[in-house]
Amino acid sequence: MSSRKDDVLMAAAVELAESVDAIAILSFLDPAPVEADVPIVWVKEYQPDLMIKRNMQELLLFCEQHVLDAVVQYHLRTEVSSGKIIGVFPFAILIYDVGEGKDYLDLASYRDIVAPEILHSALSLALEIAHEGREGRNVGTAFIIGDGSSLLSRSHQAILNPYAGHPLSVCDVRNRENWESVKEFAQLDGVFIITKEGYIVAAGRYIDADARGVILPSGLGGRHMATAAITRDVPCVGITVSESGGLVRVFRDGVCRLTLRSEVALKR
Repeated sequence: MSSRKDDVLMAAAVELAESVDAIAILSFLDPAPVEADVPIVWVKEYQPDLMIKRNMQELLLFCEQHVLDAVVQYHLRTEVSSGKIIGVFPFAILIYDVGEGKDYLDLASYRDIVAPEILHSALSLALEIAHEGREGRNVGTAFIIGDGSSLLSRSHQAILNPYAGHPLSVCDVRNRENWESVKEFAQLDGVFIITKEGYIVAAGRYIDADARGVILPSGLGGRHMATAAITRDVPCVGITVSESGGLVRVFRDGVCRLTLRSEVALKR
Protein backbone atom coordinates (compact mmCIF):
# COMPACT_ATOMS: atom_id res chain seq x y z
CA MET A 1 0.00 0.00 0.00
CA SER A 2 1.54 3.28 -1.09
CA SER A 3 1.49 6.41 1.07
CA ARG A 4 0.13 9.80 0.07
CA LYS A 5 3.73 11.04 -0.13
CA ASP A 6 4.66 8.20 -2.50
CA ASP A 7 1.64 8.99 -4.67
CA VAL A 8 2.71 12.63 -4.94
CA LEU A 9 6.30 11.66 -5.76
CA MET A 10 5.22 9.23 -8.46
CA ALA A 11 2.84 11.75 -9.98
CA ALA A 12 5.66 14.29 -10.11
CA ALA A 13 8.01 11.69 -11.62
CA VAL A 14 5.52 10.81 -14.34
CA GLU A 15 5.02 14.49 -15.19
CA LEU A 16 8.79 15.04 -15.29
CA ALA A 17 9.34 11.91 -17.40
CA GLU A 18 6.82 13.10 -19.97
CA SER A 19 8.34 16.59 -20.08
CA VAL A 20 11.87 15.32 -20.82
CA ASP A 21 10.80 12.38 -23.02
CA ALA A 22 12.26 9.86 -20.57
CA ILE A 23 12.40 6.24 -21.66
CA ALA A 24 11.58 4.82 -18.20
CA ILE A 25 11.03 5.53 -14.53
CA LEU A 26 13.02 3.57 -11.94
CA SER A 27 11.12 3.77 -8.67
CA PHE A 28 12.70 3.03 -5.29
CA LEU A 29 9.29 3.44 -3.63
CA ASP A 30 6.84 0.72 -2.63
CA PRO A 31 5.13 -0.70 -5.75
CA ALA A 32 1.66 0.66 -6.44
CA PRO A 33 -0.65 1.07 -9.46
CA VAL A 34 0.37 4.12 -11.49
CA GLU A 35 -1.08 5.39 -14.75
CA ALA A 36 1.71 6.45 -17.10
CA ASP A 37 2.68 6.20 -20.73
CA VAL A 38 6.31 5.82 -19.64
CA PRO A 39 7.40 2.30 -18.53
CA ILE A 40 7.85 2.05 -14.75
CA VAL A 41 10.38 -0.38 -13.27
CA TRP A 42 10.21 -0.97 -9.54
CA VAL A 43 13.52 -1.46 -7.78
CA LYS A 44 13.80 -4.00 -4.99
CA GLU A 45 16.14 -2.17 -2.67
CA TYR A 46 16.81 -1.79 1.03
CA GLN A 47 16.40 1.83 2.06
CA PRO A 48 18.17 2.68 5.36
CA ASP A 49 15.82 4.91 7.38
CA LEU A 50 18.82 6.76 8.75
CA MET A 51 19.54 8.18 5.31
CA ILE A 52 16.71 10.68 5.70
CA LYS A 53 18.60 12.21 8.66
CA ARG A 54 21.74 12.90 6.60
CA ASN A 55 22.64 16.17 4.95
CA MET A 56 21.69 16.99 1.37
CA GLN A 57 25.12 16.17 -0.07
CA GLU A 58 25.10 12.68 1.48
CA LEU A 59 21.54 12.10 0.27
CA LEU A 60 22.46 13.13 -3.27
CA LEU A 61 25.51 10.84 -3.30
CA PHE A 62 23.39 7.97 -1.98
CA CYS A 63 20.80 8.50 -4.72
CA GLU A 64 23.39 8.87 -7.47
CA GLN A 65 25.16 5.62 -6.51
CA HIS A 66 21.96 3.61 -6.30
CA VAL A 67 20.33 4.98 -9.43
CA LEU A 68 23.57 4.31 -11.33
CA ASP A 69 23.47 0.66 -10.29
CA ALA A 70 19.82 0.49 -11.34
CA VAL A 71 20.51 2.21 -14.69
CA VAL A 72 23.37 -0.23 -15.46
CA GLN A 73 21.07 -3.17 -14.73
CA TYR A 74 18.33 -1.60 -16.86
CA HIS A 75 20.86 -1.28 -19.68
CA LEU A 76 21.90 -4.92 -19.25
CA ARG A 77 18.28 -6.11 -19.22
CA THR A 78 16.97 -4.04 -22.12
CA GLU A 79 20.19 -3.23 -24.03
CA VAL A 80 18.83 0.32 -24.37
CA SER A 81 21.92 2.51 -24.80
CA SER A 82 20.55 6.07 -24.81
CA GLY A 83 17.82 8.20 -23.32
CA LYS A 84 16.87 9.72 -19.98
CA ILE A 85 15.64 7.75 -16.98
CA ILE A 86 13.86 9.19 -13.96
CA GLY A 87 14.93 7.83 -10.56
CA VAL A 88 12.39 8.23 -7.74
CA PHE A 89 13.43 8.01 -4.07
CA PRO A 90 11.47 8.76 -0.87
CA PHE A 91 13.42 12.01 -0.64
CA ALA A 92 14.49 12.90 -4.18
CA ILE A 93 13.75 12.66 -7.90
CA LEU A 94 16.72 12.45 -10.28
CA ILE A 95 17.18 12.56 -14.05
CA TYR A 96 19.85 10.17 -15.31
CA ASP A 97 21.19 9.58 -18.80
CA VAL A 98 21.51 5.90 -19.76
CA GLY A 99 24.56 6.78 -21.84
CA GLU A 100 26.43 7.76 -18.67
CA GLY A 101 25.58 4.44 -17.05
CA LYS A 102 26.57 2.63 -20.25
CA ASP A 103 29.90 4.46 -20.29
CA TYR A 104 30.41 3.45 -16.68
CA LEU A 105 29.90 -0.16 -17.73
CA ASP A 106 31.69 0.29 -21.10
CA LEU A 107 31.57 -3.31 -22.34
CA ALA A 108 33.18 -2.25 -25.62
CA SER A 109 36.46 -1.48 -23.80
CA TYR A 110 36.92 -5.25 -23.29
CA ARG A 111 36.40 -6.05 -26.97
CA ASP A 112 40.07 -6.95 -27.51
CA ILE A 113 39.52 -9.89 -25.14
CA VAL A 114 35.85 -10.82 -25.43
CA ALA A 115 32.91 -9.65 -27.54
CA PRO A 116 30.49 -7.29 -25.72
CA GLU A 117 27.53 -9.66 -26.13
CA ILE A 118 29.40 -12.47 -24.36
CA LEU A 119 30.53 -10.22 -21.52
CA HIS A 120 26.98 -8.87 -21.33
CA SER A 121 25.60 -12.39 -20.85
CA ALA A 122 28.19 -13.38 -18.25
CA LEU A 123 27.69 -10.19 -16.26
CA SER A 124 23.89 -10.52 -16.38
CA LEU A 125 24.19 -14.12 -15.17
CA ALA A 126 26.52 -13.05 -12.34
CA LEU A 127 24.02 -10.41 -11.24
CA GLU A 128 21.23 -12.98 -11.16
CA ILE A 129 23.36 -15.26 -8.98
CA ALA A 130 24.10 -12.32 -6.66
CA HIS A 131 20.41 -11.37 -6.47
CA GLU A 132 18.93 -14.84 -6.09
CA GLY A 133 21.57 -16.94 -4.37
CA ARG A 134 20.71 -20.62 -4.28
CA GLU A 135 18.35 -22.51 -1.99
CA GLY A 136 17.92 -19.52 0.29
CA ARG A 137 21.58 -18.68 0.80
CA ASN A 138 24.11 -16.38 -0.80
CA VAL A 139 26.52 -17.86 -3.33
CA GLY A 140 30.03 -16.73 -4.18
CA THR A 141 31.63 -17.63 -7.51
CA ALA A 142 33.72 -16.27 -10.38
CA PHE A 143 33.80 -16.39 -14.17
CA ILE A 144 37.11 -16.09 -16.02
CA ILE A 145 36.69 -15.25 -19.72
CA GLY A 146 39.47 -15.45 -22.29
CA ASP A 147 41.46 -17.88 -24.39
CA GLY A 148 40.29 -21.28 -23.21
CA SER A 149 43.55 -23.19 -23.61
CA SER A 150 45.58 -20.49 -21.83
CA LEU A 151 43.17 -20.37 -18.91
CA LEU A 152 42.97 -24.16 -18.59
CA SER A 153 46.76 -24.40 -18.59
CA ARG A 154 46.88 -21.97 -15.65
CA SER A 155 44.25 -23.73 -13.56
CA HIS A 156 43.33 -27.19 -12.29
CA GLN A 157 40.16 -29.06 -11.35
CA ALA A 158 39.09 -29.13 -7.73
CA ILE A 159 36.41 -31.67 -8.64
CA LEU A 160 35.34 -33.60 -11.72
CA ASN A 161 34.54 -31.08 -14.45
CA PRO A 162 30.74 -31.05 -14.90
CA TYR A 163 31.12 -29.54 -18.41
CA ALA A 164 33.52 -32.14 -19.78
CA GLY A 165 32.20 -33.98 -22.84
CA HIS A 166 29.04 -31.92 -23.27
CA PRO A 167 27.99 -30.40 -26.62
CA LEU A 168 28.69 -26.70 -27.06
CA SER A 169 24.97 -25.96 -27.19
CA VAL A 170 24.57 -26.65 -23.46
CA CYS A 171 27.74 -24.70 -22.61
CA ASP A 172 26.86 -21.44 -24.36
CA VAL A 173 26.67 -18.66 -21.75
CA ARG A 174 24.58 -16.57 -24.15
CA ASN A 175 21.72 -19.08 -23.94
CA ARG A 176 19.58 -18.31 -20.87
CA GLU A 177 18.27 -21.89 -20.90
CA ASN A 178 21.74 -22.93 -19.71
CA TRP A 179 21.82 -20.56 -16.76
CA GLU A 180 19.99 -22.76 -14.26
CA SER A 181 22.72 -25.39 -14.42
CA VAL A 182 25.35 -22.66 -14.04
CA LYS A 183 23.59 -21.38 -10.93
CA GLU A 184 23.60 -24.91 -9.52
CA PHE A 185 27.31 -25.41 -10.24
CA ALA A 186 28.06 -21.95 -8.77
CA GLN A 187 27.73 -23.57 -5.34
CA LEU A 188 30.91 -25.55 -6.02
CA ASP A 189 34.34 -24.36 -4.95
CA GLY A 190 36.45 -22.86 -7.69
CA VAL A 191 35.63 -20.79 -10.77
CA PHE A 192 34.06 -21.13 -14.21
CA ILE A 193 36.26 -20.93 -17.31
CA ILE A 194 34.54 -19.34 -20.32
CA THR A 195 36.19 -19.15 -23.73
CA LYS A 196 36.28 -15.88 -25.64
CA GLU A 197 33.74 -17.53 -27.98
CA GLY A 198 31.27 -17.71 -25.08
CA TYR A 199 31.40 -21.40 -24.12
CA ILE A 200 31.79 -22.64 -20.55
CA VAL A 201 34.50 -25.30 -20.65
CA ALA A 202 34.95 -25.92 -16.93
CA ALA A 203 33.48 -25.34 -13.48
CA GLY A 204 34.98 -26.08 -10.06
CA ARG A 205 38.37 -24.89 -11.31
CA TYR A 206 41.20 -23.54 -9.15
CA ILE A 207 43.37 -20.76 -10.57
CA ASP A 208 47.13 -21.29 -10.55
CA ALA A 209 48.39 -17.73 -10.38
CA ASP A 210 50.81 -15.92 -8.08
CA ALA A 211 48.89 -13.15 -6.35
CA ARG A 212 51.99 -11.40 -5.01
CA GLY A 213 51.85 -7.75 -5.95
CA VAL A 214 48.07 -7.72 -6.39
CA ILE A 215 46.52 -4.90 -4.39
CA LEU A 216 42.84 -5.17 -3.49
CA PRO A 217 40.65 -3.57 -0.80
CA SER A 218 40.83 -5.29 2.56
CA GLY A 219 38.23 -7.96 3.18
CA LEU A 220 38.35 -9.56 -0.27
CA GLY A 221 39.21 -13.25 -0.16
CA GLY A 222 41.14 -15.80 -2.17
CA ARG A 223 38.67 -15.94 -5.06
CA HIS A 224 39.09 -12.22 -5.70
CA MET A 225 42.87 -12.39 -5.34
CA ALA A 226 43.10 -15.30 -7.79
CA THR A 227 40.80 -13.55 -10.25
CA ALA A 228 42.81 -10.34 -10.10
CA ALA A 229 46.07 -12.28 -10.48
CA ILE A 230 44.99 -14.27 -13.55
CA THR A 231 43.66 -11.14 -15.26
CA ARG A 232 47.03 -9.50 -14.63
CA ASP A 233 49.00 -12.42 -16.05
CA VAL A 234 46.78 -13.45 -18.97
CA PRO A 235 44.58 -11.36 -21.32
CA CYS A 236 41.23 -12.21 -19.75
CA VAL A 237 38.29 -10.69 -17.89
CA GLY A 238 37.19 -11.86 -14.46
CA ILE A 239 33.73 -11.45 -12.90
CA THR A 240 33.33 -12.26 -9.22
CA VAL A 241 30.23 -12.63 -7.07
CA SER A 242 30.86 -12.08 -3.35
CA GLU A 243 29.18 -14.54 -1.03
CA SER A 244 29.19 -11.91 1.71
CA GLY A 245 27.59 -8.71 0.54
CA GLY A 246 26.59 -9.91 -2.91
CA LEU A 247 28.81 -7.46 -4.76
CA VAL A 248 29.58 -8.17 -8.40
CA ARG A 249 33.02 -7.03 -9.56
CA VAL A 250 34.68 -6.98 -12.97
CA PHE A 251 38.48 -7.37 -13.16
CA ARG A 252 40.95 -6.67 -15.92
CA ASP A 253 44.76 -6.26 -15.83
CA GLY A 254 44.77 -7.15 -12.14
CA VAL A 255 42.47 -4.25 -11.25
CA CYS A 256 38.80 -4.10 -10.29
CA ARG A 257 37.18 -2.00 -13.03
CA LEU A 258 33.55 -2.12 -11.93
CA THR A 259 31.54 -2.85 -8.77
CA LEU A 260 27.77 -3.38 -8.67
CA ARG A 261 25.72 -3.81 -5.49
CA SER A 262 23.21 -6.64 -5.66
CA GLU A 263 20.84 -5.10 -3.10
CA VAL A 264 19.80 -2.85 -5.97
CA ALA A 265 17.68 -5.27 -8.03
CA LEU A 266 15.06 -4.55 -10.68
CA LYS A 267 11.77 -6.36 -10.16
CA ARG A 268 10.68 -8.48 -13.12
